[in-house]
Amino acid sequence: MMKRMTSSLCAAATMALLATGSGLFAQESTTLTRAQWLKKVGASVSSDAVLRETMTSLAPADKAEFAQRVIKAATRLPVGPDEKSAALVKSAVACIAGATGEVKQQVIAEVFAGVPVEFLPVVTEELAKRFDQAYNKLSNEQYEKIATDALAASVKRNAETDAPSVRNAFTILAFARGAQDPALQNKLIAQLPDERMRNLAASWLPPALKEKKYDALLAAADVDDVDIRSEVLLRLVGHSNLDRLLADLNANLGVKPVEWVDETGTNTVETTWLPLSQVRAVGGFTVGGGSSMGLLDHAPDYGINRVPFYPQGYQNQGTSVVLPRRD
Repeated sequence: MMKRMTSSLCAAATMALLATGSGLFAQESTTLTRAQWLKKVGASVSSDAVLRETMTSLAPADKAEFAQRVIKAATRLPVGPDEKSAALVKSAVACIAGATGEVKQQVIAEVFAGVPVEFLPVVTEELAKRFDQAYNKLSNEQYEKIATDALAASVKRNAETDAPSVRNAFTILAFARGAQDPALQNKLIAQLPDERMRNLAASWLPPALKEKKYDALLAAADVDDVDIRSEVLLRLVGHSNLDRLLADLNANLGVKPVEWVDETGTNTVETTWLPLSQVRAVGGFTVGGGSSMGLLDHAPDYGINRVPFYPQGYQNQGTSVVLPRRD
């Protein structure tokens, strides 16, 4: 009896979602022009909410440049090291959270290329919490693929910066700290473009990973350590909302449907859980007044052409959708 009630509730919720789908997706904001989003850079540094809203309204091709400008604006804030660190962390997290696929890799690269080296230890530590493999529920293979692709983008971008070897090492640190496979660190080091850079990274990473000592990295970039009070940073950044910054890169890979019996007690129905931020359309319903699309019609790798769709929902919030019959 309880199972049938649960099934009925699921079915009702699903039908409600389908029935109101057009209205929900119609809320999607229009894409901002370059002139429009350039005016939002300053406000985005001051407000995490403005930054996240702006990122959802950008064309994918504009997101990396927007992230670059936000990071640069955060570095120029006339505030103390604690406040500047918090601004850089929040800007980095929100920019990465607002991108997907190849664009996310480019945004990650912009973060490690743009944050001043003296602030990279704290930004890297905060990103590592959100890149963590277990936290993002990724397999070793998935996590290695994401880390490898992100590092490749960073190596290319960091080649244009003041301290490419140091910045590449911090990029590796962000992924190596939360990796479940201890071999990943050496695999990423081997990906660096020359022997000198690989040797430097191999000497810098162990003390940074084990003891969080960044002296050698900072000295190599000829910058001083910044005294940041962890309790102040925690208060300014917050700890209750840790974005899973990598999970969406594999959100639709290996989705497993769950079978349940419908309210009649005779028909077996398949459903699957999807995060609200990844729901585009179901069945033959139109999205935002556009063309009709079927479930999971969008590319599973969330490539450069994908844009976020409303509703976003709270962190980790999702919905069960009924899958079409296959007989």
